Amino acid sequence: MLPIFVINLDGSDERLRNVEQQLQSIGATFERIPAVDGRIMSEEERLAHYSPKKNEVQYHKALTPGEIGCYLSHRKAWQSIIDKGLDAAIILEDDIVCQSDLTDVQTFIESGFVFDYVKLSDHPNRPRKSSAVKMYGKSELVTFDKVPVRACAQIVSATGAANLLKNTEKFGRPVDIDLQYWWEMEISVHGIKPFPFAPAPDVASDINAVQSRSGVKSHRLRRIRQQISFKLNNALRSPKL
Repeated sequence: MLPIFVINLDGSDERLRNVEQQLQSIGATFERIPAVDGRIMSEEERLAHYSPKKNEVQYHKALTPGEIGCYLSHRKAWQSIIDKGLDAAIILEDDIVCQSDLTDVQTFIESGFVFDYVKLSDHPNRPRKSSAVKMYGKSELVTFDKVPVRACAQIVSATGAANLLKNTEKFGRPVDIDLQYWWEMEISVHGIKPFPFAPAPDVASDINAVQSRSGVKSHRLRRIRQQISFKLNNALRSPKL
């Protein structure tokens, strides 16, 4: 079984117990990755990787401390893959629902398919169009017309982790949005469907929603320019479905 990392904020004990029970029910164990709490970081600590200058160019809103902490938490998990010399690992946030066991995921891993990043969940309200690449057991490896947002469940390979770390030394977007710009990250993104995990309904991510994104000023013209640029680049690079 692949190593599993669960990102969990200190003090979120109930969430940790819940995800532990779910993983135990499918015979899986995990290692906890203490999440980075953006609220308690100094400005200097936040700016070590978050770049307001890149944010002005890349995204229509300044990132909240929670979004910065969420990004740094995922970078921490990616770094753990490298530090431990792992070929790959499953990275979960603690607000997930387990929908199936990981038998087909293990079959996929044992196949030797070379990958960077594999989504194990979709956005509950905005599922993306996908196309099958190959079957593994009762599941299919897919590519997407547009990478789904949310980063609550995924497999990341050592190569994927190394490229993600290299290309996010300075970041300006939320982590799930940056992953949609996979060509900038120098990674390929696949998915395994049916998705083994889903975001827990009506449960906000502790590591991401420390501060509401809705209270942050949005720059409308910047957003329009970025959307047009993304659509053009994504259309040129994504596989034709």
